[in-house]
Amino acid sequence: MLAKDIMSKKVLSLSPEHSISHAARMMLENRISGLPVCDNSGKLVGILSEGDLLRRAELGSAAGRGQVSDRPEPEAFIKGHSWRVGDVMTRPVVTVDEDVPLGRVAAIMVANEIKRIPVVRAGSMVGIISRSDILRTITEATPDVVAVGDEAVRRAVLARLCSDLGLDRGSIDVTIENGNVSLWGQVESEAARVAAETISGAGGVRNRLRIVAN
Repeated sequence: MLAKDIMSKKVLSLSPEHSISHAARMMLENRISGLPVCDNSGKLVGILSEGDLLRRAELGSAAGRGQVSDRPEPEAFIKGHSWRVGDVMTRPVVTVDEDVPLGRVAAIMVANEIKRIPVVRAGSMVGIISRSDILRTITEATPDVVAVGDEAVRRAVLARLCSDLGLDRGSIDVTIENGNVSLWGQVESEAARVAAETISGAGGVRNRLRIVAN
C-alpha cells in the first residue's frame, strides 16, 4: 500500500498571512490538530500544529517566554507573540512522495515525531496523511494468508515462520492433531505465536496453539 492509497485528498490549508486566532479557530471547528501552510501560488511553505501554539503569550508570561529566563531568545519571542501564521509555523516541512510505501511513511512520522505528513507530487501538495489514517488502515487490514484444511494451515504456518522470522525450514515443524496446532523446534515462542496467528482460515489458532521447544 502506498501513500496515495490512504492520503486525504481534501486538505484544508492556511496562508502565511492568516492570523493565529483564525488558524486556531479552523483547527477547533474541523477537529484537526495541524494545518499545512501554502503561499499564493499553492506551494507548501510550512505547517502549523497545536504544538506550535503551546508557547503563546496568550497563555501567560511563562508560556510566552518559552524558557525560564526573563529574556527570551528572539525566535521564541516571535513564535510567542506574532499574530502571523508565517512567523509561528514549523519549517521546513517533512513530506513524502505519493508513491512511498505506507510502512516508510509511518517510519518517517515516528522518526520525526510528527502527527501528519503532506504528500507531494512534483513539489505540489496533493494530500496529507495523519496518524488517524494510519490507524484506520490497521483496523481495516485482514491477514494476507488464507488457509483451509489442516494440511493447508500447516504449510501456511511453516511458510510464515520461515519468511517472517527467518527460521530454517529444517529446524522446525508444525503438526495438527485433533484440531490443535503444535510448533516444534528452536523458536522464540511469542514471535512464533504471533506469526502463526496471522494465518487466516486457521480456525482460531490463538486458542489451540502449543509451542514445543526442542
